[in-house]
Amino acid sequence: MVGEIKVLYFTDPVAFQLFGGAEVQMLKTKEHLEKMYDNVCVKFFEFFRDKLDNYDILHIFQIRYECLSLCKLAKRKGLKIVLSSIYWPTAETWKYSSPIEKMLSKVRIFYLNYKNYNYATFKALYPTKDFLDLADLVVPTSRSEAGFLSREFKINPSKFFPVPVGVEKIFLNASPDLFVKKYGLKDFVLFVGRIEPVKNLLTLLKAYNDIEIPLVIIGSFNPWEHEYFVKCKKLIKQNRNVHYLGFMTPYSEELLSAYAAAKVFVLPSWHEVTSLTALEAGLAGCNIVVTKRSYMSEYFRDLAFYVNPASAEDIKKKILDAYAKPRTDELKQHILNNYTWEKVAEKTMEAYKLALER
Repeated sequence: MVGEIKVLYFTDPVAFQLFGGAEVQMLKTKEHLEKMYDNVCVKFFEFFRDKLDNYDILHIFQIRYECLSLCKLAKRKGLKIVLSSIYWPTAETWKYSSPIEKMLSKVRIFYLNYKNYNYATFKALYPTKDFLDLADLVVPTSRSEAGFLSREFKINPSKFFPVPVGVEKIFLNASPDLFVKKYGLKDFVLFVGRIEPVKNLLTLLKAYNDIEIPLVIIGSFNPWEHEYFVKCKKLIKQNRNVHYLGFMTPYSEELLSAYAAAKVFVLPSWHEVTSLTALEAGLAGCNIVVTKRSYMSEYFRDLAFYVNPASAEDIKKKILDAYAKPRTDELKQHILNNYTWEKVAEKTMEAYKLALER
């Protein structure tokens, strides 16, 4: 029997000001660990109150420079470091680019680094290798992510223990009624995500020029990317079939109802690790269209449509293909069998035990 395990959670200090998938992952992992295991205590790290000496594990969510000094100190004090890497490799993004795009991208990165930073400063700003070396265990969201990290940074594969992200079972029985009554929309295409360049809403809107099916957009804009939001809003106003509804609270009755009322969920991001909103939509019964620049094929296999985010034509075609496909319970059952937060908590507990043994 394992004794009490005290765990600190930490991520980018501004993370909860811009709420997204990593924050949901932290909250839901903590919630279900403490619900399922009496001997686990999880605490979000507070700079001015918490002492590392009182804990067994420091669990970092996402590789951020701001977390590195805390990791180094925790390591010196004997805590085990567990790292949820949430990593998408630059090299994998280049794989989908043309030879000229690859060359220009590399030249641009080299020039900016040469212009603005010396080598030591540049290395400090991008400390991925340092995090991976410090970690006792890395818990990526998929085997694919583990493979990329291991190869790209020459890390022993034994350091990785994949733990998927999950979804709440409440999406399974969500009702469309509230959403249909409030907005008069049903069987539409749904986008749920923060409005910022990486989510690629602008290309989606361009692909939607002559699609007659309603498109519903739910999400807040990134304050760092206000200009992008303005461009998106301009295209939204020009298309009577596009409906922007703003932000909806995660797990709210209205958001659950939106998923249930939709026929297709689309997320054509330039890159994505694994989308929680896609899992939620799949469990609610949507047909799924997601970017091929992601690890999601490991989750959805052949039960989703995968798009090239650079091609408006491909996005349009896959949306129409997904819309024409009859609804089935196959994807819903697959998600329920493999990707609930309860299953995530079980795998996370295994990871903590493994880290403490090292």
